[in-house]
Amino acid sequence: MQEERFNTRDLTYSAWHRRLSTRRFVGIEKAQSLAMIDLDGALYIEYDDGSKRPVALIETAIDVGQQYKTATVVMNLAKMSGLPCYCVLYTCANDPNPANPLMPDISQFRVKRLWPRPEKLWRQIEPAEWANALVKIRTWSARRLDKAANDSVY
Repeated sequence: MQEERFNTRDLTYSAWHRRLSTRRFVGIEKAQSLAMIDLDGALYIEYDDGSKRPVALIETAIDVGQQYKTATVVMNLAKMSGLPCYCVLYTCANDPNPANPLMPDISQFRVKRLWPRPEKLWRQIEPAEWANALVKIRTWSARRLDKAANDSVY
């Protein structure tokens, strides 16, 4: 068993992901649809708020310039479940999150899709771009799940 690197879990991403924070990027209606739960403070499951069906798995970490982030277990879970999977590194801003002044805001993300079609390189993106990507991931995955749920094979 590996020891905690920092002896605590950072909640910056959790605060950033809340509706009162993401509404500044995608509007309150879409922000309210960005439901998630965390499993260990580093693995987040995006889910459809209405049906409670998972739509994506996301492994997160503070960006300290690392080239690699271990996410093998979550990637294997994604393969088994058929859900898309991402690794998201975030840089804490100097300013507080406007929706939760006790937490820092996020100034940028580095994102890599792990499954399907794994990406070799990190994409550096702005918070508004990641919030909009979460809406698109959710829409794509929900449509795919609706099709599978209504397919006679499944």
